[in-house]
Amino acid sequence: MCGRFVYINIDGIGVRFRLVGGGRDKSELQLAFGDFGPPRSSYNVAPTQTIPVVTNVDGQRRLELMRWGLIPSWWKQVDPPKSSFNARDDRLTGRGMWSGPFRRRRCLVPANGFYEWTGEKGSRRPLFIHRRDGDLFAFAGLFDTWVSPEGSMISSCAIITTSPNSLMEPVHNRMPVILDEEQEAVWLDPLSDRPQDLLRHVQPREWPEFEAYPVSIAVGNVRNNSPELIERVA
Repeated sequence: MCGRFVYINIDGIGVRFRLVGGGRDKSELQLAFGDFGPPRSSYNVAPTQTIPVVTNVDGQRRLELMRWGLIPSWWKQVDPPKSSFNARDDRLTGRGMWSGPFRRRRCLVPANGFYEWTGEKGSRRPLFIHRRDGDLFAFAGLFDTWVSPEGSMISSCAIITTSPNSLMEPVHNRMPVILDEEQEAVWLDPLSDRPQDLLRHVQPREWPEFEAYPVSIAVGNVRNNSPELIERVA
């Protein structure tokens, strides 16, 4: 599962993910995000918030803003589906809501780390999981575009989860799929649409470059959003 994550300083996203205009300066990135975009850094990203996402629908990598929590293009109800911020790897094919995006609308969700809770009910504590070098990485994601009853278009996304590796197994029975840079290229390739080939990239793999450590329970309140949230606590 992945229900909270962190991205720090969007100015590095353009170069790291080789976006169109990836070398542009901070003022251009701010223009791309607009006055009502997400903050340049967020230490407590939660479902339904707007997040930066990398897409490649036409052979050009672009940064887009999307709602975290996928709304399928065919959705008929007024209220969006609940708990659609994660997509299980074993439900990506077939007739469900994930199959169309899996074949044709894949994305990367840039992050510097994520939170997961561990411990017994009533005494659960959050852990921060991140690369030891602090660098950006990418969750494997899916996206879709929905037209509301009022006619407005809403782009939304989900993060794929899989079985845990040795780092995450003591913490949770699911973990987000984190791609290496070679996998990122395949995942974003609009010409890659063979489900069996794509499924190979969402299988669990070890994260030797990652670590997990305890952080403040203040993470549990989505209104808290500051660098102190990722500081190690005893």
